[in-house]
Amino acid sequence: MNIAILSIGNEVLSGKTLNTNGAFIAKEVENLGGKLTHQQVVSDEIGEIIRGLEVSYTYADLVITIGGLGPTVDDLTREGVAKYFGIELVYDEGIYQGICDYFQRRRKEVPKNNFRQAYKFDGGLVLPNHNGTAPALFFEQGNQSIFLLPGPPSELEPIFYENVRPYLINRIKERKITFSYRLCGISESIAEEQILHLYEKYPHLNIAPYCAVDKVDYIVTTQECYEAELKAFDEDFRCIMKDYYIGDQTTNLSTEIVRLLKEKQLTLATAESCSGGLLASTLINVEGISTVFLEGIICYSYESKLKHLNIDVQRLMKFGAVSEEIAHDMATNLKEISGADVTVSVTGIAGPSGGSKLKPVGLVYMAINVCGQIFLKSYIFNGNREKIRQRTVAEALYWLYQYIKAL
Repeated sequence: MNIAILSIGNEVLSGKTLNTNGAFIAKEVENLGGKLTHQQVVSDEIGEIIRGLEVSYTYADLVITIGGLGPTVDDLTREGVAKYFGIELVYDEGIYQGICDYFQRRRKEVPKNNFRQAYKFDGGLVLPNHNGTAPALFFEQGNQSIFLLPGPPSELEPIFYENVRPYLINRIKERKITFSYRLCGISESIAEEQILHLYEKYPHLNIAPYCAVDKVDYIVTTQECYEAELKAFDEDFRCIMKDYYIGDQTTNLSTEIVRLLKEKQLTLATAESCSGGLLASTLINVEGISTVFLEGIICYSYESKLKHLNIDVQRLMKFGAVSEEIAHDMATNLKEISGADVTVSVTGIAGPSGGSKLKPVGLVYMAINVCGQIFLKSYIFNGNREKIRQRTVAEALYWLYQYIKAL
């Protein structure tokens, strides 16, 4: 089955609103084994909607539209689709009653313009929207079918799972199966080098990497008939990437660190200079961390390091704030001050100024104290100030995870 996505809205076309709905549907279609052949964005004009449909149906026999089902005058998807197919829009009392109930539950009057949403295609289906006022619609004529979905993701996604997904499952002949992997502590290029031979070894698999600052994800898909090949690949991949694999693409490294701390009954504290609290903030995003996280200190200046971490002034002047020695002292002293089982410190030069020939921008030192054993790391990261801070946190989380797991 060939499927096209037609997103409708000036805000999406202009880039003011990111088209996350298109990405969501495309991913779901791919996971089900469908073939997405076209994506397009058009403005809120009937003529543009019709032209978008004309183009979409040259690529596909099913079109999924996004947006343009609201109550305002620029919501013209229903009208555009009706004109394309040459059919009438008919008033449906059931739809309008649902809209009235929606506002009544919120103790609000029904705006007059919401009456526009109570129309469906003559001969088409109405798909209820339990989270908004715009019902989704379905229509088919000859070999052309169409779903009209509302724009808000909180409305679109439940309708997709309840109605569109079952429709696709019934019509997609060859289902796909997918394995995913999340790697941390390794770059995309190095990871690719290590598994390059697997592309040739497993020719029936689609191996796709997705890279971010803090991780590399691999999504591997194939048809059900090649399930044995996928399982063999899984064993090879996990063996090769055993030092970097943390789980599937939904695995969160911070969550895993918190899980390990709880499992091993350990506590954690952080001391940050160049990262400015980003490490602590990333960890604190994890629900339930209050049971294991004691404190986070942002000691950006010399004075702060002396005052809050009791760094020896002579060592600070001798080695400088950005040094392996001071990173060591920050983590060691923090353990004494906080009483935490695990402490991590980072100090560096995030730029864009402040660097020198001996200590360039991007130089970062890190120390991790795990139950009295100190591990030291040094890096020279490329990129702007934000990226250097992100890379610093990514490395700190990776090594925290590895050292805590090893206990």
